[in-house]
Amino acid sequence: MKTAQLKWENDEWKPISDLNLKPQLCLLFGSRLVVEKYPENYSKLRSLFPNSDIVTVTSAGNILDEYLLDETIIATAIEFEKTKIKTHAFELGKLDDEEIGKQVAKHFQSEDLSNILIFSCSGINAGNILNGLNDVLKGSVPVSGGVAGDHMRFEKTLVGLNGQISDKQLLSIGMYGKDLKVAHGSKGGWDTFGPRRKVTKSIANVLYEIDNKPALNLYKEYLGEKAKDLPGSALLFPFALIDPETKEQIVRGVQNVDEEKNALILYGDIHEGDMVQLMRCDFERLIDGAGDSAKETFLKSSKPPELAILISCVARRLVLGQLTEDELTETKRVLGDHTTICGFYSYSELSPVVGDNACHLHNQTMTITTLSEK
Repeated sequence: MKTAQLKWENDEWKPISDLNLKPQLCLLFGSRLVVEKYPENYSKLRSLFPNSDIVTVTSAGNILDEYLLDETIIATAIEFEKTKIKTHAFELGKLDDEEIGKQVAKHFQSEDLSNILIFSCSGINAGNILNGLNDVLKGSVPVSGGVAGDHMRFEKTLVGLNGQISDKQLLSIGMYGKDLKVAHGSKGGWDTFGPRRKVTKSIANVLYEIDNKPALNLYKEYLGEKAKDLPGSALLFPFALIDPETKEQIVRGVQNVDEEKNALILYGDIHEGDMVQLMRCDFERLIDGAGDSAKETFLKSSKPPELAILISCVARRLVLGQLTEDELTETKRVLGDHTTICGFYSYSELSPVVGDNACHLHNQTMTITTLSEK
């Protein structure tokens, strides 16, 4: 595998590394305003890499190595030596989200399918898409990715394939061949506190009752003085969903509150019977959590990966503030200097967890996908 990276600067692509390669895939992560203002970024990259599939995803911040870069676009070109690539864009809105997930799985399903990357616009129920996808694949193929971002504006997100960019699109990349090595890591670094409690009433992503008590009232009790700053202060207090089989924690953030119904609106579905526990932020633990995510990618191999795709939640960036690059530095420390690192800050993350190959929806985590060829 060969990689090269470029940065959009002064209306041109500025090479960061040697461009002596013939990539099958280019990943573009960038500011939505820059993508819209300079549509020629696609044609200029196409002239450099005429035979590459070019994927565009808008972000809430771009990751290049250990640096956070705003108001630009970062391109990572990938030449696979032994792996075949297949891409497809799916239109959102015409079918329900679960059916779209099934279509994604069926489109790429094959005996030699090794990995699927998914990048989607916001405004979808990512959990339902994963339900459909997992129903078909049944954990036989690792799937990861993320939901596009729009910095801190939260106005519109864009995803594109080969210049066809839309705010109602899901883009998938299938990777084929036995020589591709894929690993994942997804950790938050949030500290749990208080007792574990049972979800006793919920519908989709709306949480009504915990231990038969109104969810919002209970949540406010734990937040204390910070309850007056809801929904903004909810970034500091996500929930941990405890997987009953693996005992792994899946972080589920609070998107909004419904005062009239005394309910919490989460970023992903939650089910009656789920066990949950509140979490709170500790800056050092968040930074260590990013490193723990990188360490998870070494569970099956001690050899540093060739490429790492980092997808971290915008909520982590909002919480960490000026310390945001510290989590990127910690990640790079673990991955090493020989790994090409790219990625973006997202509105949700998609990844398996340790002990479960099915893809899960995550919030407020650092999620990493590493790729290498044998």
